[in-house]
Amino acid sequence: MTRLPLLSRLIVAASALCVPLLAQTPLFTDGTAFGGSKVFSEGLNPRGNWARTSQAPDGYFFSYVDGNQRAQDNKSILANTASANPTAATAALGQLANAPWALGTKAYGLSAVKSGSILALTREELNGMIYNPGWNQFLDGRRAVVDRLSLGGGGPVQTGLSLGFGIRVESWELGEQTATFSTPGGFGNPESSLMGLTSTSGRTLTYGLDGGLTYDLATGVRLGVAVDQLNAKTLGDVSLKPQFRGGLQIDLGQQTKLSIESDLNAVELMPVPVKQQSSSASLRYAVSSTVVFLVGAEQRKVDGASVTRGGATLQIRTDSLLLGFGFQASQDSPMKSATLGFH
Repeated sequence: MTRLPLLSRLIVAASALCVPLLAQTPLFTDGTAFGGSKVFSEGLNPRGNWARTSQAPDGYFFSYVDGNQRAQDNKSILANTASANPTAATAALGQLANAPWALGTKAYGLSAVKSGSILALTREELNGMIYNPGWNQFLDGRRAVVDRLSLGGGGPVQTGLSLGFGIRVESWELGEQTATFSTPGGFGNPESSLMGLTSTSGRTLTYGLDGGLTYDLATGVRLGVAVDQLNAKTLGDVSLKPQFRGGLQIDLGQQTKLSIESDLNAVELMPVPVKQQSSSASLRYAVSSTVVFLVGAEQRKVDGASVTRGGATLQIRTDSLLLGFGFQASQDSPMKSATLGFH
């Protein structure tokens, strides 16, 4: 286990200043990880589509998210790289190449919504690990802690057209550590040493601009676009570019909506500087005026390796209260979320 040289650490830290999250955290139980949509979000998540914020009820909301998002449960694969049998160790490296990344997420959020405008304060703690299969095979562990203030809003500007914009002011703390492959010994115990990385250094203040729109193509059929990180830049070895996401939503009767969407371009995201892209499908069913159920699936590609996960959300809305519960199926610690709102 070795530390990255100081120069490399500074380059990586600089490169990550304005990067969005590896798998954007579905705070306020509103996002693709929990069977929902980003382009046609519920309007609660400030990392959703700002054009949809008018869909959210006025009030104050608290949210908590915790769990892992991984290509697959690679604990056993990492253990097999330490096998004294060279054949078994080589086979494990091949498996690791097909499942090269892991991400752990913990996040909290507090927001105020009024007439389609949102002011949100959130904190996200991410631990990421990615396998580099080059000649000097190593695991790159990253930790990113971001405190974020988001402000923005949106809604209808004319019949059938909604627009929205938001700004994020972010304070980042970053940490890195690597584990190099050796024979025998594999990577040691990276599951605890890299995914469990707790140390960070420095604090950097930055900002990001996001936007979105929805447009009614016909009765019950609408098109949507969301874009993250409009203020593109290149820092260190990471090219930070806007990521566009397009989607189509169709009403299947008065109570059910089907949403299909995808990122239109792959970009490098936090906390590991590799290109990523995702697609999702979601079914929203309003059981009644009080109960809403969402179910769907998301496929995410990270550095060419893809994984598909299913998720679901249950919302209970009354005249004064909103309760939200989200769950994503997983082979390891499942991602889960809870939201409490008063309005």
